[in-house]
Amino acid sequence: MIARSILDTDILSEYLKGHDSIVAGRAVRYAREHGVFTFTTVTVYEIVYGLELKGAASQLRKMLAWLNRNEPITPVADDYIAAATIRATARKQGSILELPDCLIAAVAVRLGRPLVTGNTGDFQAIQRDRGQPDD
Repeated sequence: MIARSILDTDILSEYLKGHDSIVAGRAVRYAREHGVFTFTTVTVYEIVYGLELKGAASQLRKMLAWLNRNEPITPVADDYIAAATIRATARKQGSILELPDCLIAAVAVRLGRPLVTGNTGDFQAIQRDRGQPDD
């Protein structure tokens, strides 16, 4: 059984582009088992921002419809507090993390769900800063 996970923006984007057959295959198995993909509204923001920059209005409409058929999770106030702590701790230790990554990580921690990402460097820094072992 595949654990219910939160997809980071890079994984969701790669799945939707369909360039990586390994990512696509794993996503199909996950969707078959859970029925929906779970991601944060931070990921929605990042995807919409990218499509707006490209002027891809038709692709944006299709993407928003697809995103709404899945499970977007909106960060709560405590997630922003946790993200600020994660980001400040990382900065004090020499790692520069972006707010979106910190928010996505905070949501995953709050919900106790694994985070699926290809951005392992930043998220390993977050694990270290929170005193958690690297996977």
